[in-house]
Order: sequence, then structure tokens, then C-alpha cells
Amino acid sequence: MSWYGMTFLEASVGSCIRRLCAEKVGIEVDPVRIGKGGRAVEKNVDLLVFWCQEFWDCIYEARRQCPP
Repeated sequence: MSWYGMTFLEASVGSCIRRLCAEKVGIEVDPVRIGKGGRAVEKNVDLLVFWCQEFWDCIYEARRQCPP
């Protein structure tokens, strides 16, 4: 399974994960861990939603490459 799945994994989320790491994105939505005001939490929630959409778009675009 890893032989067939690796190609799809790379095609679907590989570029998104590399971009996430290259940009050193930090997403924390726990106000206790952030230690800042509510605006920082809102900003991180927006960032989380953005990256979830990016991942979903990448997966959706690669859907035809999914092994049978």
C-alpha cells in the first residue's frame, strides 16, 4: 500500500506541506498557549481555515491520481 499510496500522497499534499514548512507557519488557537489577546487567536483561526482550504484544494485537484 505504501508503494501505491506514496505517489498519491506526494501529488495531493506534498507541495502544501513543503510550503507550510518553508514559510514556517505556526498555528496555535489555544489562548493559554498564545499568551496574547483575543485578536491573536482570531488571526490564527483565520490562518488555520486558510491552510485547511489549501490542503483540501490540493487533495481535490489530485483526486484522479488516487490509486484504485
